[in-house]
Amino acid sequence: MNKHVLIVSPIPSHPQFQGNSARIFRLNRMFQLSGYQVHFLYFGMEGLDDEQRRAMEQQWDYFHFIQPEGPAAEPSFGEFFDIDDWYDDRVSDYVDGLCQQWNFDVCVANYVWFSKVLDVLPNNTQKVIDTHDVFGDRHIVAKEAGLKPVWFYTTKELEAYSLDRADLVLAIQDEEKAYFETITSTRVEVMGYVVPFQPLVSAKHDKVVIGYIGSGNPFNVESLRVFQQEVMANPELMQQFTFLLGGTVCKTFNKMNEIFDIIGHVEDLDDFYRQIDIAINPMVGGTGLKIKSLEALSYGKALLATKDAMVGISTTDPYQQASSIPDMVNSLKALDSARHQLLLKNSKDVFDRYNGEHILNFKNLFG
Repeated sequence: MNKHVLIVSPIPSHPQFQGNSARIFRLNRMFQLSGYQVHFLYFGMEGLDDEQRRAMEQQWDYFHFIQPEGPAAEPSFGEFFDIDDWYDDRVSDYVDGLCQQWNFDVCVANYVWFSKVLDVLPNNTQKVIDTHDVFGDRHIVAKEAGLKPVWFYTTKELEAYSLDRADLVLAIQDEEKAYFETITSTRVEVMGYVVPFQPLVSAKHDKVVIGYIGSGNPFNVESLRVFQQEVMANPELMQQFTFLLGGTVCKTFNKMNEIFDIIGHVEDLDDFYRQIDIAINPMVGGTGLKIKSLEALSYGKALLATKDAMVGISTTDPYQQASSIPDMVNSLKALDSARHQLLLKNSKDVFDRYNGEHILNFKNLFG
């Protein structure tokens, strides 16, 4: 008899142009590939067009949609959000109705701030929160980095309250697991981002093409700004490399761009990764797992990265452990053909180890 999993999410699974949608899609697929019937309930915070609806209806065994009645609420406490500020009680009513029709073995609530849905589930359903990221004191972290807090942020106490609603909490990497275990007695396990290995052959270029693709969040923009500054301080790099920038970050970064060939929104990730030889992730700061690092590795690309870009992804290659963006650019200066090939090999080994570990984690948690 088929098992059934209910996935509740304020973010769509399609298209996968940002890390959170990619994460949701991959975890849903792992359930599907493990024999579960996937019921995907999308509370449409990011809208829904006809193409998205068709894609999700075709992909998942059951697709459910709730239309928000207005924009997301402002913070109840001024400086930060109450944990349920962005939750809509109509989701609970809808899920209660689904539970009259189906016996769900597992329910996964995406984000701590959507955990209230777990309160309406019967006791025989395993209640899971996929955290994606840390939201407790997120506004403080942003301000300390000199950035304006965006999206959702709350306190550690309210985050702990939400975690206590679950039977199981999924952290996306080890450091966040350790943090969650300090604020809740609920079981916490790591479930990373698993994606198939899909190596691509790069097009031939006169110069080595260095590429970055990402969303326009403030940490990405600031990291790119510092990277560009360091490259411009070493103009010989412009003779050796071409720099390519894709994704929604282009819209924000375009005004300050000095070194990148900008291609903007990318419909097909395969097309972007075919154009580059080496992927970079110059992230400094931020939380969560840097899915863009794993994405680049999954396409068989050599990855040059900072330590912050590899949190949760084990590597021993110093070219993937730069302590700062200037150090990362120094690695780029020293990169010759032989070191490029070694970085390529090490990148594949890192990906293979990571995928094997987290596939096993999923099997141990959900069968």
